Amino acid sequence: MSNVYIRSQNREKLYVFGIQFNAIEYRERTVSKRGKEGEIRHIICISDGCLEELAEYPTKERCLEVLDEIQKKCGEYLYAAGSMGYLKGSTPMPPFAAAIPRLYEMPKE
Repeated sequence: MSNVYIRSQNREKLYVFGIQFNAIEYRERTVSKRGKEGEIRHIICISDGCLEELAEYPTKERCLEVLDEIQKKCGEYLYAAGSMGYLKGSTPMPPFAAAIPRLYEMPKE
């Protein structure tokens, strides 16, 4: 897998997933307020041993949808079917696939 560049939700950071960071994960955190029951935050983090927040969404389901989108982006590549070289003077070319730089921007919502 080649690198995927991930832009944080607040657009202030650009991460390289595949070299600097090796995990993207969903986390649920409870934020307690003075004497009140805690509020649950649904966040996506990137990790290289310590967690750093990438984005926050209203539900766990939305976080998992975003992780699915990132997974899809990680699997993208450039593909060419090749040619048989039927045209006069052309040479046959085998099919090939190449990893290309990919960018994923965390959605606002």
